[in-house]
Amino acid sequence: MTKTEQKYKVFAQAYVSNGFNATEAAKQAGYSEKTAHVRASVLLKNVKVLEFIDIEINELAKRMRNDANKVYKMLWDRIYDCGVKMAKSDEAKRGLVPLNAELASLLLKDIPLAEHVDDLKDELEDMAFQTGEEATFRRAVIDRELSEYNGSRRALKAKMKYVDSLKNNFYLDFLSNIEYEKYARLQTDLLQDLFDRCGYKDASNINNSLLDSKLEYTQAQISKIRAEINQISGNDVNDSKDAIKEFIAATNPSDDDIAALYEGEEDG
Repeated sequence: MTKTEQKYKVFAQAYVSNGFNATEAAKQAGYSEKTAHVRASVLLKNVKVLEFIDIEINELAKRMRNDANKVYKMLWDRIYDCGVKMAKSDEAKRGLVPLNAELASLLLKDIPLAEHVDDLKDELEDMAFQTGEEATFRRAVIDRELSEYNGSRRALKAKMKYVDSLKNNFYLDFLSNIEYEKYARLQTDLLQDLFDRCGYKDASNINNSLLDSKLEYTQAQISKIRAEINQISGNDVNDSKDAIKEFIAATNPSDDDIAALYEGEEDG
């Protein structure tokens, strides 16, 4: 390539990159400010210069297509991420329903055991100063029963702890109502941005009805779950049995209710 052609190429590159300002492109190509305007007019009529300009325009179009593809991919990735987060949150909410029911059932089973253990301990205290074979035999029976009941309670406690650990796993993906709405709105905005870039019409009505119904359902589920958590975490089983009884009475989960919850999850 000759020096003149190199100058033509520099002019073409500058002309395309600066928004098609021929005078400024001529200056960048090395022409003086006094002659730049005239030289630019002449250069734009030069066949070789026009070939270079055509090449640069094609390269620019290619870069623009690549940039557009990157933008589309970025938007789709973010839209997908929002969808994944909301889907995981929905799954977590569904998973918490049977776990809360199972925890309530375990608490219901533990209450009579705890009461019987307390009764046996009270009986032992009353027999503290009693002697004789009958008292000795009764103490042995009470000790055996205490061992059995405490073993049953330990098994229940272990299962409660396991259920709590499962609930904690679900809470890793659990979104609050505000967070869920934020991701849902962000997803809608990103979709609208993508539609705008592709030349489609307003997308705001596409997801609104579905979003509103989902948010209402989510709000109801969150309120229910929080109420249950506050009731359970705020009352110790050993020290506040009356509070637990009130919680059980309020929720009143019969065996049929619990079975129905599990069946509902399987059907869903």
